[in-house]
This record gives sequence, structure tokens and C-alpha cells, in this order.
Amino acid sequence: MGGSHGHAPVPVADSPTGEDEGLRAVRLSAFGLGLTAAVQFAFVAASGSVALLADGLHNLGDVFTTAILWIAFVVGRRLPDRGYTFGFARAEDVAGVLVLLAIAASAVVAAWESLDRLLGGDVPALRNPGWALAAALVGVAGNEAVARYKVRVGRRIHSVPLEADGRHSRVDGLASLAAAAGIAGSWAGWPAADPLAGLLLSGVIAWVLVATTRDVLDRLLDRVDGEVIDQIERAAATVAGAQAVHAVRARWVGRSLHVLVHADVDPDLPLRDAHALGERVRHAIFHALPGVAAVDLHLDPAGIDEHDSHGETMHHGYR
Repeated sequence: MGGSHGHAPVPVADSPTGEDEGLRAVRLSAFGLGLTAAVQFAFVAASGSVALLADGLHNLGDVFTTAILWIAFVVGRRLPDRGYTFGFARAEDVAGVLVLLAIAASAVVAAWESLDRLLGGDVPALRNPGWALAAALVGVAGNEAVARYKVRVGRRIHSVPLEADGRHSRVDGLASLAAAAGIAGSWAGWPAADPLAGLLLSGVIAWVLVATTRDVLDRLLDRVDGEVIDQIERAAATVAGAQAVHAVRARWVGRSLHVLVHADVDPDLPLRDAHALGERVRHAIFHALPGVAAVDLHLDPAGIDEHDSHGETMHHGYR
């Protein structure tokens, strides 16, 4: 039992001004990270720091992943058509995969540059190490500010790719701190500290890649928290006349939660009354969970064996 409903299906979390929060978050994040990377690259040329180069490349990669999310949010706002009848919200989930690839690429580049400097013979002393250290600390502050913002907005609008990208920026801040430590070590008389810090940075990037991969794959495989299912069942059960709620399934499509639920009702209810009861159940679910964009409800006659009511279709698999 589907149908239209005043609450759905708009998979976009809007700010009070009507602007999509996801779009605003990625736009501001791209500007902040781009500015951070520009500062760092300016001082790479002045200092020759490979750790700062690796950190700048990593931050530039973050600008790229943020741009990917920007495109995904724009595409996700498109209305369904006859070819894409469920809309384009999955664009955000595809963006999550591209974010993973960008993180992996930044790890490879950072490791390559660091190993090339370490294995290339004598490691030259840094030029203008004080300015290089200041640029690395700019990376720490810039990444942490952007990370806090993206994670907060990602959680609020249920965007796993945006939240994952925020965690990526947070680890980038730690990587910038490692770059600062390497620059400080080189400044103190240990030139190898700079490329060693770059190598450590690549390991940190690989670590965040593993954690982010898990979250992105969970979303692609339609995993939802058990509490979400519990909330759906409790909401449906509060409606008078819904005698039993079962076979609940849910999946996130981008930032939209799609729900499928069965409810037992009096088998002698007139069709008009059964339909009205079903709408009340759907309405309760819409209000119980943020992000619900669609509720497909199937009404089963209470007291009738499942094999009798679904005998003709049960052999086809999931209902």
C-alpha cells in the first residue's frame, strides 16, 4: 500500500533559508580546504619540505572529494523520471565510493614522495623551516575546523559520504600535525625526520581508508541500525487497529530512508476503512523517524495463516 503523502518523497534536508545543507557544507568546506592547500603549497616551494608537500597534496585531494560530493548533492536533487523512477538519491552513495578512491590515491602519493626522498641518498636540510612549520600548523587548524563542520552536518542530514569525508578531514588534521613534527625534527638537525613524517602520514591515511570503507560498504549493502527497525515497529504498533507489525525492512538511499512494512488488520474491514487505517500507520512512521521519504505498507488479514493469504506468491521469494 503506497501512494502519495504530504511528507514525502523529498530526500533533501533544507536549511531555514531553503538552501540544501549538504550543498552549503560542501561549498564552504571546499573553500576552506582549498585555501589551506594553497597556503601549504606556497611554503612547499619556499622550504622544500616533502612532508608539507604530502600534506598539501592530501588537502588538495580533500578539495577533490568535496567537489565530488557537491556534484552528487546537485544530482540527487533531480526529480524522478520514467527512466529513474526512484530518483537520483543514490548519487550520494556513488560519491562515497569515489571518496574512497581519492583517499587511497592520496595515501599512495604521500608514500611515494616520502620513500623517494628517503631512498634517494642524502636528505637535504629544509629551507625556511619556520615558515614550513607555520604552514603545517595552518593545515592542522583548517582541517579540524572543516572536519567538525562536515561531521556535524553529515549526521544531521543522514549523509554517510559527507560524514565520512568529515572524518577524512579530521585525520588530515592529525596528518598535518605529523608533518609539523617532521619539519620541527628537520629544523632541529635531523633532516630525515621530514620524509619519515610523510611516510607516517601515508600510514594514517591508509588507516582512515579502512574505517571509511566499512561505512561506505554498509550503506551500499543497505545496512540500517537495529534501532531504526525498532522505531518503525513501535510507531506502526501505536495505531489503533494495526494488530501486528512484521516483515519490516528499510534501506537508506542517499539521505532518504525507504521503509517496507506489513501490518495485520481486521479481515472484515471495508476497503475504505482499511485504506484509512493504512494511511494512519504510514503517517505514524513518517513522523517517528527523520529522513523517511517513502513507506510501502502491506495489509494482511489478521488471524489467517500466512500460507493461505500469500500462497500464490510465497514461492517467488521476498514479499
